[in-house]
Amino acid sequence: MQLKEFGFRLISTLYELIFKEKMGLEAAKFFTGTSYMAISTVLGVLLTFVFTVLGARILGPTNFGNLALVTTVGTILAISMGICGNSMLKYGSEAQDDPTRTRIISTFTVLLALEAVVSVVVYVLFSEQLSNIFGVSKEVFLFAVAYIVIAEFFALTMDSLRVLFKIRAFALLNVLQSALVLAAFLILVSTYAKSWQAAVFSLYIANAAIIVILVVYLRQYIKLKFDRPSATKMLTYGLHGLPGLIATAFIGISPVLINIFISTATVGIYNAYYMPSIAISIALWGVFSAAFFPYASKSRDKMSIFRNVNKAIPYIVAVLVPSIVLMELLVFTLYGRQYPFSVELGLLFALAATACFFYQCYSMLMASEGVRGAAVNARSSVITLVVIIGLNVALLPRVGIIGAPVTLIFAYLAAVVYLGSRTRILNEPGAAT
Repeated sequence: MQLKEFGFRLISTLYELIFKEKMGLEAAKFFTGTSYMAISTVLGVLLTFVFTVLGARILGPTNFGNLALVTTVGTILAISMGICGNSMLKYGSEAQDDPTRTRIISTFTVLLALEAVVSVVVYVLFSEQLSNIFGVSKEVFLFAVAYIVIAEFFALTMDSLRVLFKIRAFALLNVLQSALVLAAFLILVSTYAKSWQAAVFSLYIANAAIIVILVVYLRQYIKLKFDRPSATKMLTYGLHGLPGLIATAFIGISPVLINIFISTATVGIYNAYYMPSIAISIALWGVFSAAFFPYASKSRDKMSIFRNVNKAIPYIVAVLVPSIVLMELLVFTLYGRQYPFSVELGLLFALAATACFFYQCYSMLMASEGVRGAAVNARSSVITLVVIIGLNVALLPRVGIIGAPVTLIFAYLAAVVYLGSRTRILNEPGAAT
């Protein structure tokens, strides 16, 4: 109890120092939820860190590059199954009672199942043509298709915990998922060929195990009952955000472009920098996002949240950039001689990771506003995508891999500037619909 009280006082003191105001009840609830996520993220990052290091060392740059291509292509293919994801999270978080939340979760489950069936049929039928478009082998493409089906249902069950504000369970299962990935990988590489397929199967096994656990745990909320008004509401929100969803999925296209313009081994090098920098940044964002998006969706004063985010920026930059550089140095020491460390690349990826963190924060705040916020957020994603594709095509053939983090920095900052210029819609009457 004393440790819990000490932690609360420490958070309260930091909050007052940064935001120049007393921490209210809602803020206290937010930081309590965030503290659970912070602990689980540290443990999850450590487990993922071991998986990444072992994967890089055992697989080598080319196989490690193929692993990155599976997840990258899979993320792009997931567009067809992610139309209502944020809308389920938004409207479910806003609901004031469990029956409404159950109706929303169940309706989204039915929608996702239909989207998954149609998507898989199309992707398998046109696998030859689509794999050529992405510049990957048919095997990599089909592994990516299986990856996104499992990953989308994993996201559904985990997001259901966020809708129900079961943050402690969400945090615990995040750690369990990371532990299962590592355990499955170690078993597979000791009994199976040391290839990228072993790493992908590890992801399949871990995500599928969590899905089974959560289907049992949430069986009272997942009844597979379809509610047309809820479906219409989620689809309307989702379709407004569809351009942004498409753009967001393609934002991670850098490995595909690197594979086209340079080589698969260079994709492995890119992934080696990406994991201890941008992936860490996204994991840290996940700490805040688990409570941030539901909290922001419920809030009637989103401009206040925006101002508080801006106040925190200098502190986050001062901590995040050097911390990520140190993390990169440590990770590359463990990668081995196949992955020489470049200080220039390391610093650029650290800056890109920091810009990514703020982009995620602004993006989720805007998405919490409703349909109009989703539309603005979609345009910011399109801006990011245009910059990423344009600069990568221009820089990769000329300056090599260094063009990738430079591109990410400019892309994320362009989106942040745009979102910052559109904050007038926050709390406008009729914005949150």
